[in-house]
Amino acid sequence: MPSKGVDYYFYVSNPGTSITATEYDNVKKSVSWTLDVPAGPGFQTGHVEVDYSFSFSGVNGSFGWQTVGTTPALSGLAIIDPVTGNMDGGNLSVMMNTPSFSAPGFALSYGFYDSGPGYGDLTNQDQAYVYLTPPMNGWMGRLVAENPAAAAQPFNRFCLPGAHDAGTFDLGCVRRLLANAQAVGSFLSLVGAQTLGALASVAASQAVTAITNLAVTQKDNVVAMLNMGCRYFDFRPGYLPPQIRSFDGGIYHQHTVIPGYPFASFLSDLLQWLAANPSEIVVVSANSQGFYDPSMIPDEATLASILASAQSSTGSTIAVGSVSDLGSSYADLLSANKRLIFLNQISGWLPATKYDSYSDGAYATTQPGSIVGALSGMTAAGQSGSNYTVLQLQGTATNTGKTVIVSSAASQSSASSPLMSTKAYFDSVTYPWLLANVGKSLGNDQLVVFLNDFVDNALAQTASTITLQRMGLATQP
Repeated sequence: MPSKGVDYYFYVSNPGTSITATEYDNVKKSVSWTLDVPAGPGFQTGHVEVDYSFSFSGVNGSFGWQTVGTTPALSGLAIIDPVTGNMDGGNLSVMMNTPSFSAPGFALSYGFYDSGPGYGDLTNQDQAYVYLTPPMNGWMGRLVAENPAAAAQPFNRFCLPGAHDAGTFDLGCVRRLLANAQAVGSFLSLVGAQTLGALASVAASQAVTAITNLAVTQKDNVVAMLNMGCRYFDFRPGYLPPQIRSFDGGIYHQHTVIPGYPFASFLSDLLQWLAANPSEIVVVSANSQGFYDPSMIPDEATLASILASAQSSTGSTIAVGSVSDLGSSYADLLSANKRLIFLNQISGWLPATKYDSYSDGAYATTQPGSIVGALSGMTAAGQSGSNYTVLQLQGTATNTGKTVIVSSAASQSSASSPLMSTKAYFDSVTYPWLLANVGKSLGNDQLVVFLNDFVDNALAQTASTITLQRMGLATQP
């Protein structure tokens, strides 16, 4: 009997809410089950098969979910062909159209991976995740309000949920290059040679899907990420590669050769959001990791000028901080309105050094064990000499082989990003690991960042809990 498997990962921690999941096919008909808040925040995982029996009652089945106890109620649906294994529709069928949602009573992030038959090391099971938590837009302020002693603690006791390659969610510049008859050829040659690796080039008609699958690490915009609790942004501001710079001289987030969100817009978004959320502090790491060419790196004066322009255009009164402010208390930073801190690794501008778990070998994987191994190698002794610590939680499935690259670039599905294939699986292993080990493995007097793809609210809740542990205000498990 043909069937298609779906692995699901639900995280429910908001009292009075739950998620109802439903699987439908022409064999079992409709099967539903409800996932409530467990004894403690954590992942509830499982697997269902969408079956097909040869009959006249239709081929397609579905997997879906709906929130219960939230206003509004939200839902997701994937229509699945169990014979081909492909996704045939539903509101989960386009990854970039699955935005996180923040409301006064809850926060929700979700996603879906359309595996098709499975390629290379990628799973052949569809992946679905839904994380339902209390609101995370003001988690720092709430932490201090509920634990007043935290206000006097140094900011470097905090753990910050972070966005890896934070500006990749926007492909506006990419679309303009593809629409420019003079630029498109040079741009596609760069994309094919530098990003896709296994392909000499990629057709213009397929370029947006290919780039989304292989280079987009975030699906939410800056404000949505902030509202999900993200407080650290790995942003890589740079010029376009020299072959195409004449078509656009702006400074964008750069993923190798692929431009993302404009740096000026990013800074304006942060400043406006901080003005509206006076209890929150945001850290930015501006850096040039992975740039195709050194000429893409802006100088210090240019970067500082863009920040000054953003401050002026938004009328911002937010004071800018640096590495020297990490030892200041949360209360003192708020009193000084110093709530945008830069810890950069670019052009000598507001520089800071980091102790980072990432290595190409450990992170080229589709299995969380390799990531946990890298995290386990991080120690308090290793932190010495660095200003802050970064624990990376995402894998790089595209580095596991050419089959993954070629299949993802050629996919006709808008929900087939290899990064999404491992997102929830990795989360379900790494978030519990963080809760159990960060307080034991690392010192309490250095800022710690939890960096991940596809920013989510469950990581913010995890970071909040570990922050209290590091402050001595919660028990270490």
